Amino acid sequence: MQFLVGISPWWWVAFALALGAIEMTTMSFFLIWPALAALCLGVLLAILPDLSGTAQIVIFAALGIAFTFIGRYLMSRFGDGAELAPTLNQRGNHFVGRTGKVLEFASGQGVIEVEGMQWRANWPEGKTAEIGAKVRIVKADGMTLHVETT
Repeated sequence: MQFLVGISPWWWVAFALALGAIEMTTMSFFLIWPALAALCLGVLLAILPDLSGTAQIVIFAALGIAFTFIGRYLMSRFGDGAELAPTLNQRGNHFVGRTGKVLEFASGQGVIEVEGMQWRANWPEGKTAEIGAKVRIVKADGMTLHVETT
């Protein structure tokens, strides 16, 4: 570990940035904790420049393990924000409750316009719609909206 004796703290900062960049490309939520440990070690090395190489590795390992456990605990306790946007990638669900205009209709199916976009739509069985009529979106099923006339 002699090669670590007397190195610049910026090497640990660069290592932290490299781990952070890898974390951003892989989105594993694992490498962020060792990156934070490397950053802390860079600050510690700036304060205590005479740390031995063995001490640097031991401190990095201990901080990495501690930050990983603390980070995992905080993620399990407070979540990652996924519950804030459960329909983020389900665009049709964003239209539930809104109104649209009928563009085409034939035997329970048709096309409606909602906020300038055309969507495939299904009506309840036995219901009809006139072209240009307003409909309310009650449900989304993939790229098909389920509507009722207003």
